[in-house]
Amino acid sequence: MKIVDLTNILRKETHIYYRREFKADAVIEIMQQTKSVPVEFVLEHKPTGNVDVSATIIDDLDYPVMPIVAMLKTHIAELDKRGALP
Repeated sequence: MKIVDLTNILRKETHIYYRREFKADAVIEIMQQTKSVPVEFVLEHKPTGNVDVSATIIDDLDYPVMPIVAMLKTHIAELDKRGALP
């Protein structure tokens, strides 16, 4: 299982400057099958300088969700560090 990519990333407008909300489609490879799953995620900048990432998978999967969410959070954090998010 791995996260291949995040596509169709859209940023939601919020009035809180330290919180960024997004919608996207996560392309996930599970047992040599590729699936596109809608996700929502939030990047919240803490006063200490850390960034807290939370992610939610919208659709049901026939696979345990917790490992996918953990990998998705790591992938999102890497995209944020590279500046690849809108």
